[in-house]
Amino acid sequence: MPTDWKKIAEEIGNQTDEQFRSSISSLIRLNDDEIENLINETGISRENLVKVLEVVRDATKTNSDKATAINNINKGMSLLVGLAGKFL
Repeated sequence: MPTDWKKIAEEIGNQTDEQFRSSISSLIRLNDDEIENLINETGISRENLVKVLEVVRDATKTNSDKATAINNINKGMSLLVGLAGKFL
């Protein structure tokens, strides 16, 4: 079943930080502490984190389209650099 990013975006406003980290960690391969560190290191908002993940997972966009969309999200590129650092 595809991830309903719009529903997630609506729900995060009502979640505590701990609930938010748990929700995101269930969707990606980072644990709650790693997500908290990424948010703190990059300064990205919870809403923009969800937007970046939605763009990255969008199979209808080319990599170039994804890069442009993420570049337009406040702190989006910082998040991607932080994520890349976790894998290198």
